[in-house]
Amino acid sequence: MTTFPRLRTASLTLREWKKTDAPRVLELLQNQNITRMLASAPYPYTKADVEVFLQRFMPGDLSEVLNWAVELQGEVVGSVGAWPLHKAPAMGWWLAEEYWQKGIMYEAVREVLRYLLLDRELPVLDADAFDDNPGSLALIRKLGFQQIGTDTGRSRARPEGEYPLTLFSISPLDFISAQQAKVEAPVQ
Repeated sequence: MTTFPRLRTASLTLREWKKTDAPRVLELLQNQNITRMLASAPYPYTKADVEVFLQRFMPGDLSEVLNWAVELQGEVVGSVGAWPLHKAPAMGWWLAEEYWQKGIMYEAVREVLRYLLLDRELPVLDADAFDDNPGSLALIRKLGFQQIGTDTGRSRARPEGEYPLTLFSISPLDFISAQQAKVEAPVQ
């Protein structure tokens, strides 16, 4: 693959990261409520951290890493990606706090799952969330991920130590089943 796969949903554009996104990334990731739920993002978040982020996630080897900037009405509001694509890929995401619990990340991650599991035909994707992150835990379950275990992990934006994580996995069949269940769910 040589062209970054731009994805579109009803209200979002998922596109490649650009150097011009640096000020917005800095603005969003200076929020510790976001960075404390991520493993690799420190707090406080600096311009040097933004440079590392963009170097890591701007289009490079698209067969290895795909990370999308999530745009709502032309403004970056978050990120969703998966890596390493060649073996046991894991997904990760973050969203600007003012957009939490509005369905935006569900819409974005669902489209990325559709692309990776159905178009790219990856056999499985993994995800995890800290146990004190009810938003991501609910999102993961709603999308059709299956819990496969528990573990502990670190966050560079939290005090030193290990924090409980729940581990999940999703296959194409899990994803299709969750989408069908959503369509077939009775209206309440």
